Amino acid sequence: MASVSDIAKGFTISGLIDADARTRERFRVSEIPVSEIADHPANVAYSMDEDGIRDLAESIRRDGITDLPLVRRLSHGGYQMISGHRRKAAYALLAEADPAFGKLPCRVVDGMTDEDALVLLHTANYFTRELNVLERAEASRALGAEVAKMRRANPSLKGVRTEDVKAAIISAHTGRKVSGKTVQRQERTARLVEEKLVPEWRDEAVAGNLADADIERLSKMDPDEQRRLFEAGEKPKAPRADALEGALRKAASQLSKAEAAASEGGMTEAARSLIADVKASVKRLEEASW
Repeated sequence: MASVSDIAKGFTISGLIDADARTRERFRVSEIPVSEIADHPANVAYSMDEDGIRDLAESIRRDGITDLPLVRRLSHGGYQMISGHRRKAAYALLAEADPAFGKLPCRVVDGMTDEDALVLLHTANYFTRELNVLERAEASRALGAEVAKMRRANPSLKGVRTEDVKAAIISAHTGRKVSGKTVQRQERTARLVEEKLVPEWRDEAVAGNLADADIERLSKMDPDEQRRLFEAGEKPKAPRADALEGALRKAASQLSKAEAAASEGGMTEAARSLIADVKASVKRLEEASW
């Protein structure tokens, strides 16, 4: 069986462009007119918010570009962006006022296949950008399609879980650790957003205003209940918090009854001390839960 780390090595930038010396020589830096770099069509899955592009442009104008985009040379001529669509957009914005930004310094790769370009685009976006829940799921799904192709071509992958392969690819390319369980959880959360949430709450999830726990709770509500909650401007309460509140009310009630009964029948010093301790514990729980 192939090891997950061995699989991942083929999906780092160096792996995708091959490791031999001849290929490394072609992995050069060139200044390319922004107008000659085509966007990758799969990048439409990711947001290109105007405010973020303006902020990035100002950062580049002030400090320069610190991470060069990666482009591939197309067989029919021209270039296609693989990693760096936002940087390209920022340069285009700067070039409107200053022609010096008309050319973008890029790392150029020759001979990259469509399949490898697609994998690299999604893995680069996965952790180098702040993706919303649906964008992250789109990147993960794209990787899943590539893993499926790998399985068909490589029988040694039998027994290796798809989410573990995805996680290894992401970690190898970005240098940030992510587990197969994390990938699996993120995909499940995205499915809940897509399939179970009403549009109003879906927009909130995409905007990053919902925690995973909020999404989980909303997914268990019917559409009318979700809309009532949204219109009220409230998020779903944690069931555990509701249960704790009920338990505290019940404990306080039972404590009062016990105290009353003990008073009627005569209370020993030990009983009085025990009731005082229980009261203090209930009070601390109430303070911690509100």
